[in-house]
Amino acid sequence: MATSGSVAPVELLTADNCNSSTRIRAFLRLSRIATDDTIRQHLNSIKTNKECDEYFHAKIVPQWKARSEVITFCDNYITDLRNQTVSEIQQRGHPDEIKESDFNLRLDPYALKSYKQKIEDQFAQCDRIEAWVRNEQSVETIIREQTDQVLKNKCYYKDWLVEFKKCI
Repeated sequence: MATSGSVAPVELLTADNCNSSTRIRAFLRLSRIATDDTIRQHLNSIKTNKECDEYFHAKIVPQWKARSEVITFCDNYITDLRNQTVSEIQQRGHPDEIKESDFNLRLDPYALKSYKQKIEDQFAQCDRIEAWVRNEQSVETIIREQTDQVLKNKCYYKDWLVEFKKCI
């Protein structure tokens, strides 16, 4: 769940949204369009350093924070899921080392096969989520660097990426 100081939409911070990233990716895309992709137009009306600071803190920082929170939430989710899977393997044994005698195949003839498939599916799920999370982290880094350059062209007196790190 979101922390009390969260700016990310709380309804996005769920395991289901990490597993099916459509809603999160739509949020990230719309947030980037609203702030980073249109920053040049927004900066046209800015005349003073104070206005630069106000714009950055009022418009850019909340969006960057929200996007970071959503991506970090899913990153933490996959870490937890992977740790749970590893813990289960440690308790029951690695799927390749388990014997049929470890399961009561009279009660459930597919128990061993189901266990192996479950572990394989959990790792595949982690890999799938991790891939899109790493991709979004890379996109976010690129977009922030571009926004930083645009800000430096108009509001040249600060390193805006350093300023953002002070805000979080």
